[in-house]
Amino acid sequence: MGCTESRHDHTVEGQNHKAVEAYLKDARAQDMLDFKVLLLGAGESGKSTVIKQLKSIYKTTMDEAELQSYAINIHKNTLQSMHVLLDAAANLGIVIKDPKMAARAETVVSCSLDIDLKRLPVEVGEAIEALWTDPDIKEVWSRRSEFWFLDATPYYFENVARFIEDTYTPNEEDIIMTRVRTTGIAVTEFDEGPVHYRVVDVGGQRNERKKWMHCFDDVKCLLFVVNLAGYDQVMFEDPSQNRMVEALQLFAQIVNTPGFENIPIFLFLNKKDIFEQMVQQIPLSKCFPEYSGGLDPNSAFEFISEQFKRKMNNPDKPLYVKYIAARFKRDVRYTWDEVKQVLADMNKKDVKKATKHLNAKDRA
Repeated sequence: MGCTESRHDHTVEGQNHKAVEAYLKDARAQDMLDFKVLLLGAGESGKSTVIKQLKSIYKTTMDEAELQSYAINIHKNTLQSMHVLLDAAANLGIVIKDPKMAARAETVVSCSLDIDLKRLPVEVGEAIEALWTDPDIKEVWSRRSEFWFLDATPYYFENVARFIEDTYTPNEEDIIMTRVRTTGIAVTEFDEGPVHYRVVDVGGQRNERKKWMHCFDDVKCLLFVVNLAGYDQVMFEDPSQNRMVEALQLFAQIVNTPGFENIPIFLFLNKKDIFEQMVQQIPLSKCFPEYSGGLDPNSAFEFISEQFKRKMNNPDKPLYVKYIAARFKRDVRYTWDEVKQVLADMNKKDVKKATKHLNAKDRA
């Protein structure tokens, strides 16, 4: 009788042990509902645009400081883009013949990119708008495969008159089209149902990639973004390297990394709107001599998709290929819905188990 052991441990040590066990169970449940999505790609693939669209879809609020930052950057993008064309004109031996246009070019060049520019001076903005109509600048633009440039260059020039208005505030499209290089690691978080998503965006420029390995742990999904138009473009950090070739090499390194064998991989072939127009004028065979599909966009899409699939060491592993124009919210929304569905199907048991545990805890 007196020798029976109590079924309940009421000692301080026992209570502490139970508290730790309960905490660990809660932590495991929370981890099951934490979906880390890794967003990778070479520089200027459109990763940041995908993030901006996700923020818009989930109604992430933007404060005044962030809005002003976009305004400053779109002014800088516009000035930089015309500087690029004027530098390219000099390098290509193209002379601006119209004296008035030449004077406007001097006005633009005199506005240095090195200064702490907040807004474009009105006279500089007007000069940029006029230069975009000049035949010699158009000739430079027609040879853009020979130098680096921002994809949104035409957008900046066509809207510069609006940018230099005193009352200018960036609209949603301006924000999407603004180019701000990602440096370091940026994490965008949002909740949907019981799941907490963390989309981790790491700078795509070569000097940023050494930071990528720190982000490879506990990844639920990999999104790799490619600039389709890159087949006829060169890189910012290496003008001798084709952007599409760089993307293929980088993709091969990433998808075959140990630890990614069992996670879904999505390939976002981005800027399809630009690509569809380009490929009907500039043959894909310029980048891939073996391509024989002519000027048909659909044949070109399939060919590029196949080039990426061939980079995977495991031919049986599925690759979810999506053709998107990330500048359009609907494309990102539909594609993101598919990503969520694949993740939901693959993690159904864990989500159910974790949700059941946390609900029981709330009722206790």
